[in-house]
Amino acid sequence: MSDAKYLLFVRISSVPTEIESAWNQWYDTEHLPNRLDKPGFVAARRYRSIFGEYRYLTLYELSALDALTSAPYLELRAREASCSPQSFEVMTQKLPGFARGVYEQIGPKTGEYLIPDTSVLFVIGHDVPPNRDEEFNAWYDTEHLPSMLERVPGFVAGRRFRLVESGVPSASGIHTPGPKYVTAYDLADENVLETEAFKRETQTPWSAWVRSWYLRRFRILAKSTT
Repeated sequence: MSDAKYLLFVRISSVPTEIESAWNQWYDTEHLPNRLDKPGFVAARRYRSIFGEYRYLTLYELSALDALTSAPYLELRAREASCSPQSFEVMTQKLPGFARGVYEQIGPKTGEYLIPDTSVLFVIGHDVPPNRDEEFNAWYDTEHLPSMLERVPGFVAGRRFRLVESGVPSASGIHTPGPKYVTAYDLADENVLETEAFKRETQTPWSAWVRSWYLRRFRILAKSTT
């Protein structure tokens, strides 16, 4: 999917049990389709967590930031904002832990990403001290990401993203202040993180050093809702 360079990443901590079923149906049959027919929205995937700080994740693949400023999309946002306070359109942004960030893909530097035929997603969010960005990115790009994809069976694909901190208009919706970095891995199954290969590749000396000063904001293993 070479034309998708940005990610609109939405996460929600919980949904009240009494509305969860109806809310999921609305999300799948109305909320997603209303976005996917707008310019610049390339694809979308929804996940329910197996473990982690959030219950639901939605990843929208965007071809450009202009997707969030097109007239059709802003008209949709305005229409949804005018709905009743009891509507799912309005209620969703008030759900516990609702967070919405726009991210630009920063890795891998080469190769085309095609959404694989997998149902499990592993997502990690990081913040790092201001003076550590260069080393953090060097570690991720030259050691950590390649080792996961090349030496851990079950890691099918992986991408790194950095938060877009300017140029996202408030009219496009809530914009989270972080985390600054997000990595999303497509996994063959939910047991990959229990393998010896995964544990071994996360225990290198450089990994231990970086881990001593970065701040991991979340670590989520999730499965597709469809």
